[in-house]
Amino acid sequence: MRPMRILLTGSSGWLGRFLAPRLRAKGHEVIGLDVASGADTDVVGSVADAALIDGVFAERGIEAVIHGAALHKPDIVRYPAQAFVDVNVTGTLNLLEAAVKAGHDLFIFTSTTSLMIREDVRAGKEGGAEAAYWLDEEFGPLAPRNIYGVTKVAAEELCRLYHAQHGLNVMVLRTGQ
Repeated sequence: MRPMRILLTGSSGWLGRFLAPRLRAKGHEVIGLDVASGADTDVVGSVADAALIDGVFAERGIEAVIHGAALHKPDIVRYPAQAFVDVNVTGTLNLLEAAVKAGHDLFIFTSTTSLMIREDVRAGKEGGAEAAYWLDEEFGPLAPRNIYGVTKVAAEELCRLYHAQHGLNVMVLRTGQ
């Protein structure tokens, strides 16, 4: 794969701070975007800010997106539901629209395995599963349990829609912690 200019959202977060150096080591130019400053964050701001996203694409010549920015389940106690919609849904939409406008087709969205954790998986001693499960596309059904899960499903569906309507190559990765 040729070196690319990659927009990495959530660059100061758990995934971003480990992914950015690996991408750079492979020869890619990483433009980190996060609401928090950090070693791998070049642009401090929110994915919910459409004008900021459009500006980053225009000024930095973005060729691919790895979208890891999100409000997460632990944030439920600190932020209202609307903040989850703004960041997790509207932010994803802003990035998808910018990617289509830029004419590139490389978009990776990080979702969550928590969408796939059924009650029987959660059951067990002290709230933990008693068996290991292989989580793949067939495991389900998806059953969001809170605003975080609802917004991640909505963002995944936006990715599917942009693939269907615009031919945008999108990969959705449901990561776990």
